[in-house]
Amino acid sequence: MRVLHVHERAGFYGGVEQILHDIASGLGARGIPQALLHMDSSARPDYLTAFANSGTDDALIERFQPDVLLLHKIQDAARVARLADHAPTVRMVHDHDLVCLRRHKYFPIGGRVCHRPAGIDCYTHLCAVQRGHGRLPVALKTVGTIRTAIAAHAHVRRFIVGSRWMRDELQINGLPPARIRIVPPVPQALGRCEPQPPSRDPEVLYVGQVIRGKGVDLLLRALAKVPGHWHATIVGTGNHLAACRSLAIKLDIAHRVTFTGWVDHAALDNYYARAAVTAVPSRWPEPFGMVGIEAMARGRPVVAFAVGGIPDWLEHGVTGLLAREADTTALAENLARLLADPELAALLGAKAAASAHQRYRPEHCLDQLTAVLQEAVAGS
Repeated sequence: MRVLHVHERAGFYGGVEQILHDIASGLGARGIPQALLHMDSSARPDYLTAFANSGTDDALIERFQPDVLLLHKIQDAARVARLADHAPTVRMVHDHDLVCLRRHKYFPIGGRVCHRPAGIDCYTHLCAVQRGHGRLPVALKTVGTIRTAIAAHAHVRRFIVGSRWMRDELQINGLPPARIRIVPPVPQALGRCEPQPPSRDPEVLYVGQVIRGKGVDLLLRALAKVPGHWHATIVGTGNHLAACRSLAIKLDIAHRVTFTGWVDHAALDNYYARAAVTAVPSRWPEPFGMVGIEAMARGRPVVAFAVGGIPDWLEHGVTGLLAREADTTALAENLARLLADPELAALLGAKAAASAHQRYRPEHCLDQLTAVLQEAVAGS
């Protein structure tokens, strides 16, 4: 089986590109030839080493002769339809772009998660109002663009999503349930994460982008309600960092919160070693939430909001504690409970590590993905 990946970029820009590269490397190591059709004028040579062939021209399809196309991030609906007509095609849906005008799947006013299909709610909740380019500060995006994108997938044989929430999101937008498969997007690096001894320090750790959808501001508001002596470390950067720093000052907890900025992935073990608990305070419905699995694999219990794919891997009272969507009081109570009870935190952390390493082995996820690709080739 020869696999041609189609993606807009060709470099280590973010999580999608890392997952794509890990898939190609893993399948390539199994003797399955991989190629990458991309649209990146600044393709990184180190990224392209995972592929036997690569290029920006559709002529690559004829040169490589793939058995199956695996589409990742591609916004041109006409091109999706054309590719799906050309060869057996699978679409890996990494996020909400395909079915959400805002791409974030939460409302701009109020910040609540949207559980509705693309339609009238996109207008009544002002999701159709976009940031403008050029002279006008705003622009209007219509639901018709979503419907066109979905229609372009008529001949896509399989859809791969990371969680039940994502499966349901595609279904309510009219994509056939029989063509949707859940395969967790597990990076190869997870297999190298080792459980660490429990920490008795009252340390809360957040790792990830500091953007509004990740809810660092919600975590700060929760921390302000946590009694006792605690410290929090926010590892990451993003366009919401300055706002979160200001919020910490406003809440009078800045002296107890350290913002590290970007940290190399290899150095993260040091931060996890000091943490008693990790927080995943996402405002947007995580398509999966890989950072939580990485924390669990290191033996750390996770406190999070029950949004998106998070409940797929976080079992309340077993591997961590869940709070209602955006409920900072409930999040604070969960943080306080684990910080005040190191034995409970250690117990949940041990169960978290066992669950992560049993359920989310990278090789097992590659087996699942390979099976989906073979289904598409067979047309079954």
